[in-house]
Amino acid sequence: MVTRDGAVIPDGWTLLADDDTTGADGPFILGFERALRELDGRNGHYGVRVMPGDDVRLLEPFLEKIALIEVAFPGYRDGRGYSTARILREDFGYTGIIRAVGDVLRDQLFYMLRCGFDEFLVKDKDPSQAITSAAQRFTTFYQGAADANRPAWAKRHTLA
Repeated sequence: MVTRDGAVIPDGWTLLADDDTTGADGPFILGFERALRELDGRNGHYGVRVMPGDDVRLLEPFLEKIALIEVAFPGYRDGRGYSTARILREDFGYTGIIRAVGDVLRDQLFYMLRCGFDEFLVKDKDPSQAITSAAQRFTTFYQGAADANRPAWAKRHTLA
């Protein structure tokens, strides 16, 4: 696991199967459907795995209890996870950790950073260098995003 700053960190979270009732120790990641069923009755901070096609807007009432949202990329061609991250950051102001897991490639990291991802399970021999390189790839942006970078037009024109 690597953070947006390039730090390689251990993954201390445990993904629970939907039928797991063992009560294993540690911070848990619940599947999306299980989270919708159980988070209302739980206290504490949990993680939720969001798959492509899951409507992340349904998590809004539970965001205070969710410390981590794992966004799955089962294939590099499926970009719905980018929208998931932007919805969480821009529409709901989610400040917890958004993690990209699955088929996460070096070429995608720059765009994932712009969409608001914090952690990455990246397929790369040097994940720290991959993040550092991605973060420095461009210095001028034409579109706004979930990050703090201002687009070029906003730098040229002051808003009244």
